[in-house]
Amino acid sequence: MMSIYFVTEEGIPLEQRRGLETIDRNLLFVLVRASVEQVAQAFSTLKQMDVWIRNAYDCEVEIHNESALVFQLRGHPWSFIYKLYKSSIQIYVTEEDARRISELLNTSVIYYAGSDTCGTIEYHLYNNGFLQERLSFEEEVKCEFQSQLRQVEVGEVKKDAYTFTMNFMRDQDAYIPCIVEVEDLKVGQRTTLRFEGLLPNEVERMDYLAQQ
Repeated sequence: MMSIYFVTEEGIPLEQRRGLETIDRNLLFVLVRASVEQVAQAFSTLKQMDVWIRNAYDCEVEIHNESALVFQLRGHPWSFIYKLYKSSIQIYVTEEDARRISELLNTSVIYYAGSDTCGTIEYHLYNNGFLQERLSFEEEVKCEFQSQLRQVEVGEVKKDAYTFTMNFMRDQDAYIPCIVEVEDLKVGQRTTLRFEGLLPNEVERMDYLAQQ
């Protein structure tokens, strides 16, 4: 089985969780307001992924290069694109990918990147390919904020960029989970696609994408 952990604090059921699960991890997600089928199609086209296994959660898969997961949690309106770090060689998920997917699917997309190592947090919200709001924050270095949706002084954001981001995600009915990869996945390895701490009935659907 994969040595990947889905970490949540006890208390609120997963389907009701919104905002940021943690800021104490290096995490990168693209969230798309569309079905897993639509998102996987758009992402595989954009990145020339030629391996696509549908409904792969809790099933055995063979690991290929550039593994990525597209999944939706039960009770959540957004689908996630998550690139397995350990298999990333040439393909990285960028804010431009988020913009392109938003344009392709005519929907809202959030690019989120947080690093506790660097003390950074960043998000971009796109709608139909157009940037709606963007925050780029690095502790004691910079705080950049722009929005087509609201007027907020940068100083207000800077006071607590983490709480500001938490509230933004909640306003979007979005959730940034905490996924911890413990060991490398090797190409050619067969393994059960399952996260410790994430039950099959908590997953609406998860697809596996990769390159041959």
